[in-house]
Amino acid sequence: MAADQTISNTMNATAGDTLRWILGLVFLIVAAVASGLLMMKEMGVMGVVLPGCGEQSACGDLSRGFFGSVPGIGWPTSYMGFTYFIAMIAAWSACWPGVSRLMLWIGRLGMLFSLLFIIVILVEWKLCPYCITAHVANLAFWITLECAGQSSRSKRTEGSPMPAFITFIFSWIIVTGLLVSGQAQAAHMNRVASEANMDAILKATLSGGANPLEQAVNDAGEGSNAEAEEGDGITFRGKRSVVENPNDFTGRYRLGPADAPIQIVMVGDYQCPDCKSYETRIAKILKNRDDVSLTVRHFPFNQDCNPHVNRTLHGNACWAARFAETAGILGGEEAFWKAHEMLFEVRGRFTQKEFPDMVRELGLDPAMFQQIMTGPAVEALLQEDIAIGGQLGVYFTPMIFINGVQLKWWQVPISLDVAVDKLAKDIAAGRNDGSIKAPPTKVVKYVEDWRDAPVKRIPDSLGVAKGVSSAPHSIILYADYTDPRTKALHERIEALRKKYPGIRYDIHAIPKNPDCNENIRAEFKDRFPSSCIAAQAVIAAAKLGGQEAYWGMIEFLLASGQQVTMPEILAEGDRLGLDRDAFINMMASDEVMQLIRTNVVRSKSWRLRSFPSIFVDGKQIPRWELDDEPIVERVVKIAVTGEE
Repeated sequence: MAADQTISNTMNATAGDTLRWILGLVFLIVAAVASGLLMMKEMGVMGVVLPGCGEQSACGDLSRGFFGSVPGIGWPTSYMGFTYFIAMIAAWSACWPGVSRLMLWIGRLGMLFSLLFIIVILVEWKLCPYCITAHVANLAFWITLECAGQSSRSKRTEGSPMPAFITFIFSWIIVTGLLVSGQAQAAHMNRVASEANMDAILKATLSGGANPLEQAVNDAGEGSNAEAEEGDGITFRGKRSVVENPNDFTGRYRLGPADAPIQIVMVGDYQCPDCKSYETRIAKILKNRDDVSLTVRHFPFNQDCNPHVNRTLHGNACWAARFAETAGILGGEEAFWKAHEMLFEVRGRFTQKEFPDMVRELGLDPAMFQQIMTGPAVEALLQEDIAIGGQLGVYFTPMIFINGVQLKWWQVPISLDVAVDKLAKDIAAGRNDGSIKAPPTKVVKYVEDWRDAPVKRIPDSLGVAKGVSSAPHSIILYADYTDPRTKALHERIEALRKKYPGIRYDIHAIPKNPDCNENIRAEFKDRFPSSCIAAQAVIAAAKLGGQEAYWGMIEFLLASGQQVTMPEILAEGDRLGLDRDAFINMMASDEVMQLIRTNVVRSKSWRLRSFPSIFVDGKQIPRWELDDEPIVERVVKIAVTGEE
């Protein structure tokens, strides 16, 4: 009977029915792909950031908003959309060529949800391209569905409601189950990465850190090692830790037991969002444990009081830090921590009008408070913290230390609770002596940041890097070819390649111009006007002339500076033996622009904050510029020889 029904349905299908079925399938596939990309971004399984869908984009705003997740279960709406579209694809195939009324009502329900989300998108003006694509495709499918339903009724070929409905339900259950399983797997992978990082942190806490006695020898430059390395110019000779006595690193006020075996120090800024987030987590830990303490050090990202930052990010950060220290001077530990909590609640912001009420809430006199807050005693305390932060090499906040060892939370997902719990268990079991370490100075820290960084897989998409592909060591830059800093760094790397032959080396294009890199601020366009055509020229040269033309064009651009014209680039192409017409066409091709786009997207997904960015053996040196310190040279020496 089922076979007869299928034959009958097929015979009743007209060319119009077939066309509508194909159109409906295409619309559903488009919707499923768009929502699937959003879903993969939410699950964190995409290797790169979804273009146009970063944290500060319309997509990011919508995903964090009220309609970004399903009330009650917290699932992102992209999950629900994806499961609906996949289930509907299966049901659409099952009901062809006749459309039942039940199928129509399922489609109408989906249409209503799409209309609702389109209204939200327009009202909030959050033009997420993937959301719009999914919902517009779904509306197009609904129109196709209604037309197919009308055709079925006029021909009396309405299908039985149950096969399509059962197919829809079972498909939805299966896809939902797979998503739940995938989400659990992603969570498991995050836990594995977190635990691996915790093992490294705990190992460092047990065996790492600077020994004041050893440091005295290092500072004096004594011992056979110092004699052997004399004249090296790379080996570090300076102060290795911020303080000689690790106990001097803690802040002035302590929350939690004074003899707590686990001591957390947070170097932060009251207007820093991540600082507020971690302070909340630490507060929960302190509430539930009696073996942890917290102290803080101030590092306001404001040039008014902090000479170690190059721009002001937080306008009231200096005054917020002064407010907390004044509360401590006048009201002791209790007043300090009350002010600390209050400042995070108001995000470090307060006006002259709000100031007296905040002081009275602490039980203190506003007039006396203001006099002390603007006096030298508070400023001296603030500058003491800022000086320590400067020695630590703070370039974003918070910096969190557990028993003197930095928790590098920005490199991999790390649970502070897991770190504390694991350390407590190791101390109790005797696997860790619980000693406090002295944090390293920034000169040492910048090298350690590279050593501890995760390894990135950097594809050689053009196949024109210097050195053999099987080379054991590599240096990769993500840089703008017209940036003078790229030229200076390139010269240092070429010197290192002479010293350590065989290093594989490449420079991947990151134009510092918003015309071809949306991650770059508008003011950079005037500073690097030739960035985009320079990147296009280098990649086009590689495509047409291979390695020789690629590096020839790079050397030309590095020598030309920040402004180079198209006629000059074409003349260099002629000198390199490139066919001019082919070179022009290749520069303008989608293939070249896509390669530039891939680099831009990858750099954003890796959270590269400034350029040039340098990777040695796949690991980024987060900060490679520090006065005249040879940070890059030290890292390469360690990578190649294993010696400091």
